[in-house]
Amino acid sequence: MHITRVTAFTALLLSFAPGAGAEPNPASGEPPPWNRPIPSRHRHDGFYLRFASGFGAYDERLSSDDDAPGGKIEGRNRGSVSVGELAIGGTIADGWVLGGGIYTADLLASTYRSAGDTTLLPPSELDPGLRSLGLFGPFVDYYPNPSGGFHFQAALGLATLTPRVFGSSATEQSEYLALGGGLMLGAGYEVWVDDEWSLGILSRTTAVGLGGTDDADVGWAHFVITSPSLLVTLTYH
Repeated sequence: MHITRVTAFTALLLSFAPGAGAEPNPASGEPPPWNRPIPSRHRHDGFYLRFASGFGAYDERLSSDDDAPGGKIEGRNRGSVSVGELAIGGTIADGWVLGGGIYTADLLASTYRSAGDTTLLPPSELDPGLRSLGLFGPFVDYYPNPSGGFHFQAALGLATLTPRVFGSSATEQSEYLALGGGLMLGAGYEVWVDDEWSLGILSRTTAVGLGGTDDADVGWAHFVITSPSLLVTLTYH
């Protein structure tokens, strides 16, 4: 009687064991669920979110219209900036991310020098020592190995430049705004710090061309490059 009960209990356990009475689907060729490989959690796919911050070099060439009072004004503004990035998107193909991003540069310190024979300075509303530059638009980020750390990114979009410092009431008096377009290129490497989070270093270059009108209705052209820029990135992907 005891042996009979043990045999029955063993048979009951086997009936619930993986593989008992289950075979691969001959039509699809797929193995049963318990034999399928578990996908890696350290893989760049699905929803994408990136925060980044760092520092870079700033190089701006600006010039006024030829009919500016006193003659055309040209100059070059060079210095250092704090740079930032916020990007949101999703994976559209293996290793490829598409989305929208905001790429910023705020001038920390600079030196302005007049170009050519002119000694005139830009008007106060264009103060070269104050700069907030932004690029807004779609981006693409590519991971050659979706489980690896190397990636290459690019963005193309609307650019803005204003002689203001965010949060400083002393610079809110200027209403000057230059608009244009720009391009961002970057490359970096990330390491996994959690199942979906990675920490990395990014080298970035941004080039923009803009135009604006000052308080005297004089047109100005700006061409700005922020390169090289080095950022620390935190990515959820």
